[in-house]
Amino acid sequence: MKTHKINMQRAIIYQDALLFKTPFSLRAAIEQGLFLLKIPETLNLEPGIKLCREFYLPATSSTRYRGFRPQTDIYFDREHFQTEHLLVDKTRWATRLPGAVVKMVLAMDALGQVILQAALRELGVAQALWASASGGAVTGQGTHWFAASHYRPERHLPGCAEHQDTGFVTLLYTRQSGLEAFIDGEWQPIEPEPRYFIVNFGACLELLSAQLPLSARAIKHRVRECPALPGQEDRFSFATFINPPASADLYEVQPLGELRRLMSAEAFLRRFNERTWQDRHASFGILSEQTQGTPNE
Repeated sequence: MKTHKINMQRAIIYQDALLFKTPFSLRAAIEQGLFLLKIPETLNLEPGIKLCREFYLPATSSTRYRGFRPQTDIYFDREHFQTEHLLVDKTRWATRLPGAVVKMVLAMDALGQVILQAALRELGVAQALWASASGGAVTGQGTHWFAASHYRPERHLPGCAEHQDTGFVTLLYTRQSGLEAFIDGEWQPIEPEPRYFIVNFGACLELLSAQLPLSARAIKHRVRECPALPGQEDRFSFATFINPPASADLYEVQPLGELRRLMSAEAFLRRFNERTWQDRHASFGILSEQTQGTPNE
């Protein structure tokens, strides 16, 4: 494995605009599949950090940050990996997460929408197609997820499965080593940068843009086994995801600009879950309209 530092583009969001150092940097980020986004100074990430450190601990009467393991509609134990995590959709953020976490997640989700709009513009997708092509996700509809992950060092297993993110845009916060991306034919470490999110583009954006002169890359990534280290806390991460609704269809923009239907989003997600995780959570990341936003189990 190469151990040199991966050169990623860096960006900020200023006045609802995604800004890079050069005019060609967004194009390079789209082609590479990931970039670094400066965390706004006003965005407090401590609630997310606290949740990741505590959600798997037994419940107490004094805090809403613990006691999530029995909540099997949003808590997932990955039996073949170190990962255990919460996955909560936007319709339940206010009722299932601590208030300070909700405030943080809403701010992260807003950043993701700015990034998605900038990416669609750079890809050359006509703005009139954005709503249909994204299932409304580009303007806050669709399905918006928050995930909090804890890596259990007592499990001598890979940290997280090799996968591509399924949606359009992911904002990831981590501050510990372990993340790897498949670049230039090899798994290479992606080291966290202080005060930066790692932004990934997902498979829905890759599919949407596959026939365009500039197409997005959904980078393949994983987390290696994270052992216990003396004096250091367990690895954790949290992220927001912007996805189409499972009830929508996935599309590909044709060279002349029209949309071509590929498949249903639900069929795509079920196939992804079966191939990636190989566990009992085949409906992970799929909302049921019959249950008003509760993943089928």
